[in-house]
Amino acid sequence: MLVLHGVQLYSNFNMLHLSDCTKCPRIVKNFDKLKLIYPSYVNKPITPKSNPLTFLCIVGLAPGLSGANRTGKIFNGDFSGQILNKALVSKEFPPSNIYTYPYITNAVKCFPPENKPLASEINNCNEYLKYELESLSNLKVIIALGSVAHNSILKVYKKSLSKYKFFHGATHKIDKNLTLIDSYHCSKINIYTRRLSVSMLEDILELAKSYR
Repeated sequence: MLVLHGVQLYSNFNMLHLSDCTKCPRIVKNFDKLKLIYPSYVNKPITPKSNPLTFLCIVGLAPGLSGANRTGKIFNGDFSGQILNKALVSKEFPPSNIYTYPYITNAVKCFPPENKPLASEINNCNEYLKYELESLSNLKVIIALGSVAHNSILKVYKKSLSKYKFFHGATHKIDKNLTLIDSYHCSKINIYTRRLSVSMLEDILELAKSYR
């Protein structure tokens, strides 16, 4: 248990035993290989940092090989993490503020081979994402970084994929108290091809602030 600003914070995954999950044979087999190549890496499901009082959740695709799979912290240690954190700092989301700093997670909790999860692997992780989102009692807005995150969030809330189309900057009312905002993922290829820029991501974060 962690106490911050007089508030008791609990890990969202104590009951679900995320770190022990072995649902996906392909990923488990790949971890066995990675443990030989990168023995200092985490090489298992990555548990997000608990922040149950925030109004904002950001959902990405999956841990990066040299990012969260290495550091154990989501969007930390790789290019995507640098871009997201740069945008968060620019738009004044201080990590010390548990009410505004976002809860950051991924649709898929493990690094998938070639960074490309199978549909079955995405589905296997959806119960974890559901548990996370339902644990955020003050949640008002979710940012989906990419279509996989977008679709996974819609599945949690049992919404039709055909009625909630993904495109950058789209806003979707999940219910009267919850909004989904779509953004391209801050991946290296999206940044280098200028599909997404830091300023575009900052605009998404600024939009999210308006739903506080």
